[in-house]
Amino acid sequence: MQTRTTGSSLLFQLVLLTLPLFQEGKPRKIINPLIGPFIAYGERFYMCEPNNRLLPCRWNIRASHFNPYKPQELQRLTGNVTTDVTVNDDCWSRSAVDVRSNNQWKENAFVFHFKNGACRVLKENIPDFYKQVMKGKDEGGCSMPPGVYEVNNTPVNWSFPKVPILPYGSWRFRLTFGKAENLYACFVIEAKNVPKTD
Repeated sequence: MQTRTTGSSLLFQLVLLTLPLFQEGKPRKIINPLIGPFIAYGERFYMCEPNNRLLPCRWNIRASHFNPYKPQELQRLTGNVTTDVTVNDDCWSRSAVDVRSNNQWKENAFVFHFKNGACRVLKENIPDFYKQVMKGKDEGGCSMPPGVYEVNNTPVNWSFPKVPILPYGSWRFRLTFGKAENLYACFVIEAKNVPKTD
């Protein structure tokens, strides 16, 4: 008799738990998927210069905090990018993307290597960063001459037109570019992405 009561009680609890999953006979999602359209935001921006050697391109950028209650509000950047060399499409670029899992970085989850076209790759993949920070133009050739590119509380839309969906989580982007055997820059961005809401 005790077993039957316990079994009936468990069955009743199971029915109560599954009822919210269905509305008018159609299943509803109650848990966000693991991959999909996303909103990205940067948390830390720093250099990864080898052997503490100063490279010709450097950045000193900080970002405003992301407000999860206002996900459509653009993150604001303050700081500068300084380059002593011209960055154009004669330069190569490489992006190694690490993913955070089990409290540690799993390196090289994605690796992208472009033998040339570093400026174009930036323009096409992170267009608002290119426009707002690097003061790039939408039309014409792609070139960033030597100089200091400053931003002061400048809103940046972290949209990636060529990557419409991505697994949600914490990411570390190591961006390097240079010309021939010369390394010009090694930038790191620690970022997160969350599901995009309407």
